[in-house]
Amino acid sequence: MQRWIVTSVVGALLAGAGGGFALWNYRENRPKKVWVPLPLNAALTEEKREQLAAEIKAKLLAGTIIADAVEETDFASKMKLTPEQAEAEARQRLFVELGETDTPMGRVPSVNIGFNCQRKSFNAYGSLATRLMKDVWKMLGIKEPEAPLF
Repeated sequence: MQRWIVTSVVGALLAGAGGGFALWNYRENRPKKVWVPLPLNAALTEEKREQLAAEIKAKLLAGTIIADAVEETDFASKMKLTPEQAEAEARQRLFVELGETDTPMGRVPSVNIGFNCQRKSFNAYGSLATRLMKDVWKMLGIKEPEAPLF
């Protein structure tokens, strides 16, 4: 009888550990978005904001901006890809969308520049999105802030 009790307890522990691992694995592979907001003037019309977002995305996808950011952040080695594959992956997952962000002056409209990724690759894509913001500031002729905005 005692052998059956011990066997049942060991089985229950193994089932619990397997369930915990499955839950952790599920959470790591869920879709996630990582972005950096670019606050906009609240007086801008919705049409102008959409036009600005489309222009930013077109400029980011054109040329070598993404390739330079991938190389500078060492994104390829973090994702265990070749530089060409890493650039293609970043181009495919890039999004530029309208949203809102909190600032010291309150909630204002923003252009969110970032990537669709998985939770386990959140940090690698986050550093890439932060690096792309430097290029966006140059594109728009905005002086890069010396301290983080948020």
